[in-house]
Amino acid sequence: MYEDIVGKSLSFVSSRNDFEEVELNIESVRTKRGYTLDLEHSVDENTFAARGEVNIDFAPAKPTATFPTKLVLNEQQRNAFHKLVNHGGLYTIRARSEPGNPNSPFVVASVPACFLMKARFREDLAFHVNEVGYLISMEFRAPYVDINTCKDVAKRVLKEANFYSTGNIFGAADGPEVPRTAMASVKVAAPPGVTPVRSENEPETEEQPSFFRKYWYIIVPLMLVLLQGGTEAPAQGGAGAAPARR
Repeated sequence: MYEDIVGKSLSFVSSRNDFEEVELNIESVRTKRGYTLDLEHSVDENTFAARGEVNIDFAPAKPTATFPTKLVLNEQQRNAFHKLVNHGGLYTIRARSEPGNPNSPFVVASVPACFLMKARFREDLAFHVNEVGYLISMEFRAPYVDINTCKDVAKRVLKEANFYSTGNIFGAADGPEVPRTAMASVKVAAPPGVTPVRSENEPETEEQPSFFRKYWYIIVPLMLVLLQGGTEAPAQGGAGAAPARR
């Protein structure tokens, strides 16, 4: 995706995250110290407008994200933002993934408008970058607010909306490796009374013969012997007949 990824010269990790540290190649970053992201925001879920800048600085031992100007919503924006809160809408920001490249894709982040209003517009943004410093994702780190509390927040009169913004830089961490060999499927017997579902390509299972059908050639002779009493028939005339007199 990105070219000219060469030697590594700086590693960092934030003390307020659960992400692994990443090494950045400062020589491949657009400027030797960092760059400026032009942020846009949407307060009505339809259109985006310029919001301000955030300066990404890789020079310190711990890279920083600072906001040179404070965001203050005007009356029209406050009304639109209040409608977002009433409708359970999202406040959304976006920025280009490569600074200075208008053809690079947007990176987008959203947060329920209620969360920001409840926090009195104190926002903590996380900027995730890759090995060469380009933006790959953003996120709002705001406290969770339940539905009932949001309903109470929506009843408030929004007289002013002054944002207090802080930011942190995070590196991308490698995800778990995908197994190269497919795991063998294990068939589990269906519970009693439940007909198992068979896929279209699965061959039909042969019905197991019953015990009688399997061993009929042994059972039938044995039953005949038992029905005959287990003895041979007596000779004609009877073995117990009296001898003839002379």
